[in-house]
Amino acid sequence: MISSPRLIVVVPGRRASTRLPDKLLLAESGRPLLVHTLQQCAKAKLPDLVVAAVDDSALHEVALEAGFHSVMTNPDLPSGTDRVWAAAQEYPSAEFIVNVQGDEAEIDPAVIDLLCQALLDGSPTATLSAPLAYDQRHDDAAVKVVTALNGDALYFSRSAIPFVRSEDVGARLHIGIYGFQRQSLQRFSELPPSPLEKCEKLEQLRLLENGIAMRVLKCAHVGVGIDTRQDYDMFLQRQSASLPDND
Repeated sequence: MISSPRLIVVVPGRRASTRLPDKLLLAESGRPLLVHTLQQCAKAKLPDLVVAAVDDSALHEVALEAGFHSVMTNPDLPSGTDRVWAAAQEYPSAEFIVNVQGDEAEIDPAVIDLLCQALLDGSPTATLSAPLAYDQRHDDAAVKVVTALNGDALYFSRSAIPFVRSEDVGARLHIGIYGFQRQSLQRFSELPPSPLEKCEKLEQLRLLENGIAMRVLKCAHVGVGIDTRQDYDMFLQRQSASLPDND
C-alpha cells in the first residue's frame, strides 16, 4: 500500500436500509455485499487505495476482515458524499477521490479508471452516463442528464429532458458514481443544499448551481445497484452462473 495515497476510492455504506434491511451485510454469496463492492473497486488500475466509509461497527469489521481500510463516520451525516468527505479527511495526501456506493457489487473496474483519468486530466468533478432506454424516459427513478458540447453536465432531472422534437438529441441515464478533485469535494460539503437540489432531490445539482463543472463520461453500462430483495436474488443468480463448472 502507498503510505501517502494520491488517488483513493471511498465506498460509503450505511447500516440502515429501508427496502432491504442490512443489505451490505448480506452474505448468501459467501461474502458480504460490501466486500463484493470493495473487491471490484480494488481491481481498478489507477487508484492507490480503496477505503470503506461506514456508520456501523459491523460494517467496519467486515471491511477490515476482508483486508481493506475502513473509517467510522458519524451516522447522522446527511448524504453518502458527506460520508466520503469525512473519510477523505483521514487521508490528507489524497488529491482525487472517487465515490462508489456500497451496493455497486458488480461495478466495472474500468469505469472507475475512466473517472480517475478525467480527474487526472483536470476535471473538477466527474460522473458517468449510459444509454437511456425508451421506457425510462418518464421513470422518475431513472435520473436523466443532458450535457454541453464539451461533455460537461448542463442539468440532471427525474423528468424527461429535453423536450424532444428530434430523435437526434436526447438525455442519457445518469449513473450515480462520482469523482472529485479534493477541493471540489470539500466545497460541496461546505455548501448548503441548493434550491434545485431540494426540488429534484438530486445532490449533484448543488455542484452545478454553484458553478462547479461536472464532466459526464459515457459508458455502455454499469453494474446494477442492489436496492431490493429481488435485486439481491438476481445478483446471487449472476454470481452462481459465473462460477466455474467443476464437472
